[in-house]
Amino acid sequence: MSETPGPQLAFLGPPGSYSHQCALDRFETSVRYAEQSSIADVFRAVSAEIPFAVIPQENSVYGSVIDTYDAFRSPEAGQSVFVRGELTLAVKHCLVVRSGVQLEDIQRVMSHEQALGQCSRFLSENLPGVPRVKVPSTSAAAQSVLYCGEGTDEPESAAICSEKCAEMFDGLEILHKGIQNEASNTTRFFILANSLDEPLPGGVREPRRQRALIRISNPPPQQREDGPPLPDRLLYTVIGTLLTTFGCATLRIDRRPSLTDVPFEDVYFVEVGDVTLPVLSPIASKSSEEEWLKRLKAGVERICTTGGEAVILGIW
Repeated sequence: MSETPGPQLAFLGPPGSYSHQCALDRFETSVRYAEQSSIADVFRAVSAEIPFAVIPQENSVYGSVIDTYDAFRSPEAGQSVFVRGELTLAVKHCLVVRSGVQLEDIQRVMSHEQALGQCSRFLSENLPGVPRVKVPSTSAAAQSVLYCGEGTDEPESAAICSEKCAEMFDGLEILHKGIQNEASNTTRFFILANSLDEPLPGGVREPRRQRALIRISNPPPQQREDGPPLPDRLLYTVIGTLLTTFGCATLRIDRRPSLTDVPFEDVYFVEVGDVTLPVLSPIASKSSEEEWLKRLKAGVERICTTGGEAVILGIW
């Protein structure tokens, strides 16, 4: 009797990307991997058919992943797509070329925006003036290098990717290893799911939920008959009282332009956490988690009462 295949998990492809490596480290063979061509596509893929995903959230050197937070602005975030966990991956970048290509032959460098930023020092010192081209992922860059240079209409190119990624494509050669600006370079990823409660695959025991991501914004502006909509400036009040609103520690705040047509109207993404000491008893742990979730929901209600909008995007 054949085993039931595991659920599908979306990741930023092609295979060999850091998202793929991070997902493999956590889920191994418990899921079927569904590659996507962009971070936005990874987010949109989360559904009944593909219930899970891994998406990059922040790098320790280059900061927040803008495409991820742009996806979190959508109405689906907090309704049908939720953050259910976090993963970290040590990121060691390599400069990769077609076999036989030398450093002086390189006419452009391709990679994901984050990787280009994380290796800016090496590029400035060793390839000054060489154009840096953003592509959807590090593995897409590595794959593209094979179709550049001699015999093509494309300039000789290099890619920034991982050593594992370079090994996945025949015809590539690593010129330099460890080219990231900082040896401690690390990327944090979010695990996404189409449910707040469905157990994650992989058989790993999930700890007590102590983190939440909340989107805070203004309600849709009212249109005036005699001119453009007036922004509702209640959001600064919400942010100013954030610590007391949720009754727990605010761990980080990110900001992106809202999807309304009001100039300079922003959406805030607030990560909060229960930083109390670990609870050893399963019964006490469950009780502590329930109490914390009540505080979260009460905080959301208070924001709505003040005239703002708040949506819980994930709990883990």
